[in-house]
Amino acid sequence: MELRPITNVVTKTIVIVVFWVVLLIDLILSPIISFREIAFALIKAVIISGVFWLLFAMLVDTFLKTILLDAKEKKADRIDGGLSYHVTEPNAEEVAWLKAQEKEEKKNGP
Repeated sequence: MELRPITNVVTKTIVIVVFWVVLLIDLILSPIISFREIAFALIKAVIISGVFWLLFAMLVDTFLKTILLDAKEKKADRIDGGLSYHVTEPNAEEVAWLKAQEKEEKKNGP
């Protein structure tokens, strides 16, 4: 399973939230909201988000790799559910079922 797309989505989501939280808190706490205050708030939010991007990318990547290794070690399958569903490979039965579903959808139409 490719962990890079999952890591990117989780990291981008967290970074966007951090950006808006920093920006809004900075603007709420400023006594006067002027163009200069907005510009400084944007600069602060971008810098802090950039730092958090690096930190969260490392943390989320490590976290997902740990989940994957743990799932492989316990020989978990996707039917067990939980977080391992998203990072473990589908077994042969599930792949066959998905292919049968696709064939049935093509036969019946949208």
